[in-house]
Amino acid sequence: MNKNKPLCIAEWQVFGIDDIKAVMAENNSEKAQKIFDELKNFADEKGNHIFLNSYGKNRLKARNYVGLIQTKSGFCLEILPKTFRLVNENEGFKKHQDKINKAKDLLLKMLKTLKNLPFKQSHIANLKTQNAPLLEIFVMMFLNEVEMLIKKGLKSNYLEREQNRKFLKGRLLFSQNLKHNFAHKERFFTASDEFTPNIAPNKLIKSTLLLLSTHHFSVKTNARIAQSRFIFNEIIPSQNYDKDFAKCENLRHVKDYELLLLWCKIFLKKQTFTAYQGSQTAFALLFDMNKLFESFVAWHLKRYVAHEQCKYEVKIQDTDKHLLLENDKENKFRIRPDIVGYKNNKANFIADTKWKILNFSRNDYGVSQSDLYQVFAYLSKYQC
Repeated sequence: MNKNKPLCIAEWQVFGIDDIKAVMAENNSEKAQKIFDELKNFADEKGNHIFLNSYGKNRLKARNYVGLIQTKSGFCLEILPKTFRLVNENEGFKKHQDKINKAKDLLLKMLKTLKNLPFKQSHIANLKTQNAPLLEIFVMMFLNEVEMLIKKGLKSNYLEREQNRKFLKGRLLFSQNLKHNFAHKERFFTASDEFTPNIAPNKLIKSTLLLLSTHHFSVKTNARIAQSRFIFNEIIPSQNYDKDFAKCENLRHVKDYELLLLWCKIFLKKQTFTAYQGSQTAFALLFDMNKLFESFVAWHLKRYVAHEQCKYEVKIQDTDKHLLLENDKENKFRIRPDIVGYKNNKANFIADTKWKILNFSRNDYGVSQSDLYQVFAYLSKYQC
C-alpha cells in the first residue's frame, strides 16, 4: 500500500524535492530525489514542456494544465486550478487543505461539462472526494459504472470459435483439419458459433481492472477492484486494444457499455483531453485549463438559456466570419469566437472566455489590451 500523500500544487506553482519530501510517509531524501527525477524526465520529454518546465536547479514549474501525473514509483502529483492559491503564484496552496479541497471540487465540476469524456454522468457529487487523490476519484467513477453493469448482467454474443474437437460441431475447416488431424481421423477441426461473454467490451473492462489492480489505492477501493475482477474471472483479457475498440463500434448492445468504454480508453490507451509523451510516467490525465474553462462557461450558459426560455441559440466556437475578404471573393483569416448568442438569426451577444485572476488594484484589472482588441474584432465583424 502506497502511504504517500499526493503533492497538490496550483497552476504555475514552483516545487522541488523538499515539497515532495513533505508529503512522503517517511522522510527519505533518496526516494524524494528519485521521484523528482522521474517528474523531471517526464518534463524533459519532447512536447511535455507545456505541462511542466524546469525552473532552475532541482525545481519544476507547472503550467496551465490541470489534472494528475503519477510516476512509475507510484507517487502522484496533482495540479489544481489556480483560483484558490495564495497571492504569490509560486507558493500555490502550501498547507491550506481547505483551499486544496475547494480547488479539487471546482476541477471536478468543470470536468462534468466536457464532451466525449465520461465525467458528466458519473455522479461526482455523490462521491466522497474531499481527501481522496484525483486518480482514485476517477477509478471510483469507473468502478461505479462497472458495478452498475454487473447488476444488469454482462452481455454475451455469438462468436465464431475455431477448435480441434473430438466430435463434429459446426463447419468443418478442411485445410486446418488436414494439417492438424492427418494422423488423427477421430478428430475434427471445426468452426462454430458459440454464445459467450468473451466479447470485446468485456475483454477491455477485464484488462482495465487488471491494470488498476497494479496501482495502490485505499483498502476499500482495492477491495472493489478485487470484487469486480472476481465477476470477470472467466473473461479473457484483451490482447489488442485497438482491434477490440474497433469491434465495439459494430456491436448492437454496446450502448450499455458507452461510459465504461470511455473510461477504458482513458486508462488503457491514455486517450485523454491532451496527449503527452514519455515512458517514465505510469499514468497522466491532463487538461488545458483554458479549454476546460471555456467548456465550463459554455455549458452553464446553454443551461441558463434553456432554463429561462430566452429563445437564444448559443453557438460554441462559431466559424461563420472572416477578418478579410480578398478581391470580393475569397475569405481569409477565419475568426472563431468562443461563444455567440443568436436571436432571430442575428448575433445578439458575444463572449470570449479568459482563464485569468483579475487584479482589482490595477486600472486595467489585469486584462490585456490584446484581449480587448480580440473582442472588438468579433463585435465589428458580427455587427453585434
